[in-house]
Amino acid sequence: MSIVWDYLKRFFAGAIFGGYMAHLLYFLNPQVDISPGRLVLVTLVYSVICGLLFGTALWILRLLRLRVVGQPDAERTHGFGFVVLAVFVSATIYWTHWDSMRIYLPIAAFRVLSKATNLITITAFALLILWIIERNAGRHASRFIFLAAAIIIGVSSFTLYQRRESYRVERREVVVANIGTVAEKRPAIVVAIRNLPYDWIITMRGEGILPFFEEASRSSYLTRLEPFPTSHWQALWASLATGKLPNRHGVTGRFSYRTALNREAADEQFFLIPRGVGFRMWGLIPPVEQISAQLPSGDALPLWTLYERLGLRAAVVNWPSSGTTGASRVITDDALRSAVRPRPTVQALEARFDDTGAAAPVILKALATDKAALDAVVDDRRFDLRVVALEGFSEAQRALHIYLNEVPARASTKGEALRAYLQQIDRELAQLVRGNPDHLIIICSPSAIVPPELAASAYAIAARELRSPDPGADDGFLLFVGPGTVQRPNPETAYVADVVPTVLFAGGLPVGRDMDGRILTEAFGDDFLRRTTLSAIQTYEAEQVVVKRRGA
Repeated sequence: MSIVWDYLKRFFAGAIFGGYMAHLLYFLNPQVDISPGRLVLVTLVYSVICGLLFGTALWILRLLRLRVVGQPDAERTHGFGFVVLAVFVSATIYWTHWDSMRIYLPIAAFRVLSKATNLITITAFALLILWIIERNAGRHASRFIFLAAAIIIGVSSFTLYQRRESYRVERREVVVANIGTVAEKRPAIVVAIRNLPYDWIITMRGEGILPFFEEASRSSYLTRLEPFPTSHWQALWASLATGKLPNRHGVTGRFSYRTALNREAADEQFFLIPRGVGFRMWGLIPPVEQISAQLPSGDALPLWTLYERLGLRAAVVNWPSSGTTGASRVITDDALRSAVRPRPTVQALEARFDDTGAAAPVILKALATDKAALDAVVDDRRFDLRVVALEGFSEAQRALHIYLNEVPARASTKGEALRAYLQQIDRELAQLVRGNPDHLIIICSPSAIVPPELAASAYAIAARELRSPDPGADDGFLLFVGPGTVQRPNPETAYVADVVPTVLFAGGLPVGRDMDGRILTEAFGDDFLRRTTLSAIQTYEAEQVVVKRRGA
């Protein structure tokens, strides 16, 4: 009987951990509907699996201890400490997720996670008090304390479900979009440059080598663009394209997951963060089906598709992971990269990259790709929206082995090559603006060289709190140029999700109520704001969008 009890108490501790993790799985994926029956089933499965895994592991460690150390003379075999440890570990994991999931969960879902985290923490300390009492109790009293602990854990688990709510995305069949006639008279161009920090622009602008950025910053709206912590760059770019956070577009990494426990609805996927904090090792029950994210925007619609749904023409060039559909004209990043060859205008710069050695061909190819992407949209006025991504700059950085946010010294080989590249981009952007004086042009970089990483463990969170990093080191930038834009001293920091609603508003188009970003009205002058009416649409994700044009 002693052997059975010694194993069961270890199994019980593992089962408690598994039960709490089953609840956490649904807290982190609020788009998955949860019923009492499903939660009971998932909790039982997780409890049995974790109980067997951790219980067996702890039992094996006990056998090894007995073989190496031997049986102590006064061994206590009550083992209530295992249960307390399991609950404290669960509370630690909940707190770790609470700290890192702010940007990935809806506000209401994050509040529920906060309440659950507090509840488990209270439970852990209540069990700690029972454990202190149990230390001086006999074997029979210890088992009564075990029973009391089981009741406390059961009540806390039930309360976790009571605090759980459903956050399913509302699907509509038909929505109506009211568009002013001004919408067709305000074309826009969006240029996204990967890995160009705000601080680099300020530094090189001070050196006098970026005349376009120098002039634009004096007359137009320039501010920092703060990326959110992410485990994969695709989540960041999906938010830039949609104006929504990952809980809406579903891109949290390269894959989402479907398990045998959530197959009732075809759209129920676990969007787990693919890091240690996302508990990939214990968060998924085999068999697991990996589902690739629908890139570049996941389950949401990108900006260019919104224009198309409103009956306006859009073109997208070189956007990361873009497909061949979604706009009237699409040039994918793969197609552009394979078709580009260095042009004479680029080859004329070859001497400036001679000192970079083997990196020179990569830099010239990257520069030619960026120039080809801009050339594809610079003079094409058939479209109401043109979106282009300049990926070559980040490729040149990797070729030069620039992996830090600090800008290389001007006298160094890396610094000279980097500045030569940016000078060429500066000239191309100036040409784009001169050729489209009636367009609103948005130039942005959604991330810097080293974007802030999602903390993957309690240790990473503690280390981050102890460090004091430069608050501007990871910032990208956002620049609005064109009719109606104004310069603001010390503007507020913008966020990635703000770009899409601001572009829609500036174009006289309705903003989706389900978008997470805000309209950057401070980027525009008073006259422009008075002439622009704010309109909204419930969602662009409806099966059908009925377009009504006012004044037509």
